[in-house]
Amino acid sequence: MKNTTPIVLVLFIVLLTLSTGCRKDISSAVLEKHEATYPDIRKKYIYQSLIRLANVNRDPNFEKLIKDVEKIVLYLPPREDSTYQIKTVKSGMQEDGYELLIEGRTSDNMRMSLWVKEVASHSHYVALMDAEEDDIILEVDGQINIEYLMAIQMADQELLKGLIDQGF
Repeated sequence: MKNTTPIVLVLFIVLLTLSTGCRKDISSAVLEKHEATYPDIRKKYIYQSLIRLANVNRDPNFEKLIKDVEKIVLYLPPREDSTYQIKTVKSGMQEDGYELLIEGRTSDNMRMSLWVKEVASHSHYVALMDAEEDDIILEVDGQINIEYLMAIQMADQELLKGLIDQGF
């Protein structure tokens, strides 16, 4: 019994260290409800390596913007559902504890907004793109270095749009 006590103590310390060091996933009740409403929603995952392709000018600020982003999860409209809307997501963001960071319109009249929710020492970012034809939700897995947000303008917008549209 004397020999097992140090082993159990070491295992306990290792497990405690691992459990506190692991990032707890931040869930979004509003996104979970949205997925339940639209079970045929299509998800697409865009990893950092693909996002970097849009940095054709090799802008260092763009690299700083995405350096802690592992991937972006796109929630795309169900193929056969003409009633798909993200208005309920937008109205539920504040109720779910999100704060609106930026909101605006693009030249083609698409409404865009970026939301953040702080949980523990982590930020969870969700972007909403409300367009005439398709509404898209972007969920960031990782951290955005928000001070470099304007660097997104330096990215190849057509390439970014192509990444979103690719395969759909």
